[in-house]
Order: sequence, then structure tokens, then C-alpha cells
Amino acid sequence: MMSSEIDFEQDEMKEIIDDFLVEADELIISLDSNFVKLESSPDDPDLLNEIFRAAHTIKGTSSFLGFDQVTTLSHKMEDILNKLRKAEMAVTAEIMDLLLEGLDLLKILLENVRDGNTEELNLDDILERLIAAFENDGVSSSSDSKSKTESPPKEKKSEEELDKELERLLAERNVPVSPANTDSKSTLEKVDTASPTAPPKKSVADQTIRVDVERLDSLMNMMGELVLGRNSLAQSLNTLNSEQEGEHHLEHVINASNSISFITTELQMAVMKMRMLPIGKVFNRYPRLVRDLSRESKKQIKLEISGESTELDKSVIEEIGDPLVHIIRNSCDHGIESPEERIQKGKPAEGTIQLKASQEGSNIVLKIIDDGRGLNLDAIKAKALENKLVSQSDLESMSRKEIFNFVFGAGFSTAKKVTNVSGRGVGMDVVRTNIEKLNGIIELDSEIDVGTTLIIKLPLTLAIIQGILVEVKDEVFVLPLSSVHETVKMAGNKIFFVNQKPVMRL
Repeated sequence: MMSSEIDFEQDEMKEIIDDFLVEADELIISLDSNFVKLESSPDDPDLLNEIFRAAHTIKGTSSFLGFDQVTTLSHKMEDILNKLRKAEMAVTAEIMDLLLEGLDLLKILLENVRDGNTEELNLDDILERLIAAFENDGVSSSSDSKSKTESPPKEKKSEEELDKELERLLAERNVPVSPANTDSKSTLEKVDTASPTAPPKKSVADQTIRVDVERLDSLMNMMGELVLGRNSLAQSLNTLNSEQEGEHHLEHVINASNSISFITTELQMAVMKMRMLPIGKVFNRYPRLVRDLSRESKKQIKLEISGESTELDKSVIEEIGDPLVHIIRNSCDHGIESPEERIQKGKPAEGTIQLKASQEGSNIVLKIIDDGRGLNLDAIKAKALENKLVSQSDLESMSRKEIFNFVFGAGFSTAKKVTNVSGRGVGMDVVRTNIEKLNGIIELDSEIDVGTTLIIKLPLTLAIIQGILVEVKDEVFVLPLSSVHETVKMAGNKIFFVNQKPVMRL
């Protein structure tokens, strides 16, 4: 075989592995979220089937690609999930802890695949516990277990028939056929996950093309240059039209310019939409986070998510995750009270954290609301005075909003005890810094024993900032449109002079 052919096959296999890792990441995120949902809805057959299919897909594809540890671990998890969906085993907190621990190890294994790390993890402990859980629940004997978890034997096919069918499946998936792909009957059984009698369905993946982010960034940069050229052309035509008003031959040029302007605007919006992702990709991390924190702190906390289909620019999506993690951890640790304390206050034992996303004009608004103990305004005032952040006289004239802003100061904390989660006064200042880096703003409001609300406003995209042109003494300035509250036309007789300087009354 020529070296060029070998290089081609290596490139093809690398592309297949990259696709597997992208798909596996999406499946792992969905499993993280769905495992938490399963605890509250253990009898939901659709949810159980969706979880089982995700684990089955990871097992099948990793087996085909030769990632043995991923296959082994996901296979043992799949065995338990199969029992759960057949109601042969009850969904308990202990079983979910075990499955989530297995999921965390799958994340590490997949990260090792991504980094090219061939060092194997010690999976003996987790595999033993998964096997013990499988054998001790749901069935009475090992022979029954085998009969219930294994599919009924299918009609045996010859090796030649298996090889031909495997070649057909690999061809459908655009996988280069080589001896490495066709030497195993078990490979075929794992690749052929669809029913043999069902007609092939056109997957969602067939409708999409994965594009490198650098190409999108390059396209966005060229789009920016095109917009600048469009604006320059329009400005030049306006000047020419004012100087030669009524010239008939200019009308055709102006019409063509207007057409180009319209198409450029539409193209600009289309390119921007290519970079947009649903914020649900970030939100899906948090049900697991809240579940783990509630078990660690022995609290009952429910996370309610809404608006996850709201779209944000990819660059904003990547940066907003960590600030939200810190805010949610604070709500779980300091905001939501223990079940006993909540019952004493006349609240339900289970606390609620709401995570909402919505679009308002050119901004995305995120709200994190908890029904916990709230922030003590007097305690914040006392801490601000103690830290010499403000004088007593200035403090008395400050609004609630201004006082709550002290919470975002470096090292500021009113927590009476420090925990593994929070309380050191480190974090909220970083949250505000990260939000402001995204050209966003963050606001906080709270009421004792009612709860706390954090509002984050973010621009839809960082790639383009809309501005308003202002001319002052023959110089033109651009002001960010997000900073402009209103524009006012003033008549000459409304302008006054104070100390020989023009002023206006608004």
C-alpha cells in the first residue's frame, strides 16, 4: 500500500474518532442531566429508553473504534440501565450515585482519548460495584440474569455473510474498509445497532456539517470588512447625491447600492446565526451540580430551568459557564436552608433554584432566583463599614442596589462559616469581572427569608457592536448603541450658556 493511501486512511480514521468524541460529549452531557431527572421520575419509560440508548451508542461506537475501557465501563452501566427500564431494579439514590460515578470516569476516559493518552485507568473497583449491583437486584439467580439481560439468540450467519454486511454498514457510514475493520464478528454486532428489518432513517447528522470555528471567525472578519465597505459606499453616494441632486444617472447607482446594502445586512445576520448556540448546552451541566451539592449538604434542592432554547454567540456561551457555576453553588450553600430550618419558617422542605434565560432586544437576560434565606442588608452594611469600604454618612444615602453591590467586592463575605463550597469571599468579584469582560452587567436583589435574585444582561454577540455616529466640530465619533439611552433633538433657543459654555436642560 502506498504511503499516500495510508495517510488518507489515517486522516479518515482521525476524522471518525473526532466525530465520535463530539457525539460522545453531547451524549455524556445529556446523561448527566437525564440521570438527575430519573431520580425524580423513576417510572418515566421514555426517559429510561433515552438514557439506555445513549449508553448503548457510546458502548457500540467505542467498541468499533477499539476503546476497550470505554466499552467495558459503558457496557456494565448499560446492563444496569437495561434492568431499570425493564423494572427489574428500582431507581435508588445509591444506584444513581454508582451510575454517576461511572459517568465521571467515562468523562476521564474520553478526555484521555482526546489527548492521545494511552495510559489505562484502574476500573476494578467501579466495575466490581456495578457487577454486584447488577447481580444482587432484580433477578434471583445468575442463570435468570443471563437470560433476561441477553437478547434471544439470532439465526447464525456465516463469516462471509457477516463480512459482506459489515462492509455495507461501513460504506453507509463513510468508513474506509480495511482488514482492521472486517476481522471481527462482534464488531458487526456492535456497529449494527439498528433493527435489520427497519428501513434506514436519515439521521439529523446528515442534515448538518461541522465547520471549524476558525473558519467561522475568518468568515466573520471578512463580513466585517464587507460591512465597512458597504457603509463607505453608501456615505460616498450620499455626499455625491447632495452635490449633484437631481442627476438621473445617479439613481441607478443608488438603487444598486441599496440592494447591496440589504443583501450585506442579511448575509451579516446569517453569518452571526452560524455562531449561535442554544444556552441549554450550558444549562445542562447544572442539574447534576445541584444534585451533588444537595446530597453533600443534606438539603433538598430542586433546579427549575426555562428558556434553554435561547441562543447566544459561541464566544459568550464559552465564558458564561463558570460564573453561573459559582452563583448556583452560592445559592445551594448559603441561600437554601436545611429542610428543618425551612419547615420552621413555614416553607416547603424542598428549596427551589430557578434558572431562566430570555431575549430582550439585543441582549440576553439570565435570572438566577432562589427561595432561600436571602441576604441581610444590615449585615452587608456592617461588613462594608468594618472593611472601611464606605463611610457612615455615605452609607446612609446609598440605595439598596448600591449596598448589594458590595457583595461583588474582592474578599467580601458575610458568611459565618467557611465550607468546601463557598464562604471565603472569593468568587463573586470574579463573577462580576467575567460578566463585565463580556460587556454585560450583573444586578442583585434580595429579601430576608424570601430569596435572592441575580440578573445578568449579556450582548447577543461579541463579534459585532452596533454604534451611533456623532459629529462634533468636524470630528466623527462612534458610541456603542447599548450605552445610548435616548437621542434628543434640541432647538437653538433651548441651549443656554453657563460660564461661557453651552448647556441644555433635559
